[in-house]
Amino acid sequence: MSVLIVLVLIASVVAFFMLRSGENLRFETSSDPHRVVMAAIGIVGAKRRWEIMAQSDRSTNFKYHKRPKILVAIILLLCFLIPGIVYVLLAGKRESLVVNIDAGTAGMTVVQITSNGFRGKAAGRALQRQVSVPAGALGAGGTLVLTG
Repeated sequence: MSVLIVLVLIASVVAFFMLRSGENLRFETSSDPHRVVMAAIGIVGAKRRWEIMAQSDRSTNFKYHKRPKILVAIILLLCFLIPGIVYVLLAGKRESLVVNIDAGTAGMTVVQITSNGFRGKAAGRALQRQVSVPAGALGAGGTLVLTG
């Protein structure tokens, strides 16, 4: 039984660090930088607890912050000191999402998204799905229609 508890504890620690690991996404789009910034604000701004920290013509920065529940923390601290401390340390969540845009390439805009948590990864991938160009779409000579 104690071996099972140790295995569950190790698996939870590994899962915690895997979900908090950062990610960099880089893709190209035919949209102008203003449209990419507005799409990022629309996607991330629609989610709860995200705040815009800075915005310019070619970049935008977001922050996510969620505090641990106070009642749960007090009960755990009063009844069980160690689990209460662990809860207070791990239950609060802070993430950031940075979107940088470079329109220097002829006809293409390069977008780089950096995040340090799974919510930022999901938002970055949603932005990529909305504005990115499929690989080889412009080289094939066909016309590209962006929807969304």
